[in-house]
Order: sequence, then C-alpha cells, then structure tokens
Amino acid sequence: MRSLAVAAVAALAVAAVAWAAPLGRVDPRRGGFEVGLGEWSVELEAKAIRPGQVTFVVTNRGRLRHSFRIRSRREDGRGRGGDRWEARTPLLAPGQTYRMTVRLDAGLYEIDCDVEGHDDLGMETVLAVRGDAPLVQPKPAGKGAVQIAAFKFAPATLRVPTGATVRWTNADAAPHTATSTTGTFSSPQLRKGQTYARRFPRRGRYAYVCALHPAMRGTVIVGKTG
Repeated sequence: MRSLAVAAVAALAVAAVAWAAPLGRVDPRRGGFEVGLGEWSVELEAKAIRPGQVTFVVTNRGRLRHSFRIRSRREDGRGRGGDRWEARTPLLAPGQTYRMTVRLDAGLYEIDCDVEGHDDLGMETVLAVRGDAPLVQPKPAGKGAVQIAAFKFAPATLRVPTGATVRWTNADAAPHTATSTTGTFSSPQLRKGQTYARRFPRRGRYAYVCALHPAMRGTVIVGKTG
C-alpha cells in the first residue's frame, strides 16, 4: 500500500512540474490552446508549445467555412506525401468553435485549413513542439488599448472614461478593421503592426466588429452607463 501511495504522490508531482510556471508566466496549453481561422490566415496562441496533451480550441471567425488540420512534418522536411500522423476538425461554420484534444510528441507540425485552395491563399502555419518552448508572459492591456490577435479583440469589452482615446493594434497576419455596428466610426484595413485610434467624447455603449471577419465582435463602454 505504501509503495502505491508513493507512486501516486510521485505521479502528482510530475504533473505539477509539467504545468509549473514562473510567476506571471502561463503555459499556453492550460485552459485550451486557442486557434483563430479566417480569411486568409491561421493564428495560433503561441508559435511553440511543450510536448504532451493539448486541447485546441478552434474558432472560425471568417465569412466562409473553414476547417483545422494538424499534421506531423515528414522527416525529409517536405510537406506532401508519405504516411504522417494527422488530426482535423469537421468543417466549421462562421462563428463556430470546436475543441479537439490530442497528444503531441516533440517535433514540427504543419497546420492548415483543409478546405481546397485555402492553404494556398495563406491559411497555413507551423507549430513547434519542444521541451524548452517558452512560457507565455501575458501582456497587460494599456489603458484604452485593444489588441487584435488570433481573430479576437482583447479585451472584448473595454471600459474607458468619457473623452478617452481608444487604440486598436493588429497583431495578426490577416488584415482587420474596427467598424461600428451603427456606422459612427470605422478604421481602415489594419495590416500587422498598424494602429487605429478614436476619441470617444460622449458616454454610451459602442459595439463594433471587424468588417472583414464579422464574427469578431467588441464593445467600448464610455463613462458610467446603466
């Protein structure tokens, strides 16, 4: 009995070490590894993760139907032909989310949209799985700042005082906009690294979307509202 208890404690200790992280840093696998699909890119929560079990949380934020496929890369480095491990989601409608749990060994994995021709338009990327993959240091959003990443606005709801200026910054490879649902404001198409700013002189709730990917939604709440 004692040996079984020791083995159980040891197993728990190993699991704790696997998920352990320095203060302020997070294993991107914890809680689900987010993937955003849209025209025309695949955006990952991180470019590298550690080996083991991972749950991909895949959301289609585009206008068209997309799917998610992950495949082990061939040892010769070429991406086509041969027997390779793979997993895929069903075809996802715009706005649909699908959770898929797999176990990944160390190596390189090719990720793409399995709809014919979508990979050629840019919906493909590579995920590295390695033991020394860096843990993520969440970047706190500045006051009045919205980050556009993985086909999401973060934070999705932003509260600011009356008269504040809100700045949107696109971190995705795909272009995005911040467009009011009532037509009161709209950014131009923002390429990766570009920023759009708008001042909000009146209190109220301002809902907005990405005009290119309408499943991306956000709200700016200005001043005290009921």
